[in-house]
Amino acid sequence: MNYYDALVAQATPVEVVPSETSYFSTPGVGLDPRLFRDNKLVPAVRSAILRILFEHLRKHYYHPEAYLHVWLAGSAVSYQWSAARTPADLDCLIGVNYLMFRQTNPEYKALSDQQIADMFNEDFRNELHPITENFLEAYELTFYVNVKSDIRSIKPYAAYSLTTDDWTVAPEIKKAPINKAWDQTVTRDTSFTMEILERYTKALNDIKSATTDSSRRNAEAALKLAVEQGSALFDMIHQGRKTAFSPSGQGYSDVANYRWQSGKSAGTIQALKQLKELNTKSKKEFEASTYGMELPDASTLVRRALSAKR
Repeated sequence: MNYYDALVAQATPVEVVPSETSYFSTPGVGLDPRLFRDNKLVPAVRSAILRILFEHLRKHYYHPEAYLHVWLAGSAVSYQWSAARTPADLDCLIGVNYLMFRQTNPEYKALSDQQIADMFNEDFRNELHPITENFLEAYELTFYVNVKSDIRSIKPYAAYSLTTDDWTVAPEIKKAPINKAWDQTVTRDTSFTMEILERYTKALNDIKSATTDSSRRNAEAALKLAVEQGSALFDMIHQGRKTAFSPSGQGYSDVANYRWQSGKSAGTIQALKQLKELNTKSKKEFEASTYGMELPDASTLVRRALSAKR
């Protein structure tokens, strides 16, 4: 199987479907009553999340309570929690004391902070996320380790500490910024996305109707280009948002966050994400067919080698 065969086998129609987002929703008069009572997290919710997390971690690492700090963060713990999404997003962010982790788990002492965070997150994706997609039949609960240990450094909307059972960053009533220059950037994103999707759709149709080998190959090349451009645009916008929630960014009020949230509202981010996932799946399928396995990068190989010793 060559790459084009893998790509065509995975490719399906992609549509732009607008979605309501909390960022542009009207702030509520209070916090989500399913999560909070009198400004404190419901004890049963807190204990359930910590139980899921630490039962998972104890299977892989020694004494996780000694070096982790656990928060709920994002729109779900802000006043902008009521956007009509089912399930709603619930983000559990985890800070690691990397020095203490290495002391407690010395087999990982050669890994960098980034490699340790990646190792945790790979385990979360593979083992936890599939069983927390419908937490309390209301939330998609996602666990994620930030490389920075202190959540305040990433400027969250709000952050409630499950470790101390109190607010680290208290929520504030906010509204989305109004900026014409930012809207022009969003308009360009939308225009480019629609152009990519039009070429993607045309290429798919051309592949189906091709009557000669050369016409099919031309259509496959056009499909590959559209997928790669959509994937690159998604990565650029997504990386911008990650930078927005970093020590150098402005968090909620950063233009990159506005750009991301606007794309989610318009449905273009979701469409670009589908192209990104298609690109990733096709490459994995090609590698598995050609080499009998996916080809992880060097950092992943090191982490997996250490993980095999656990």
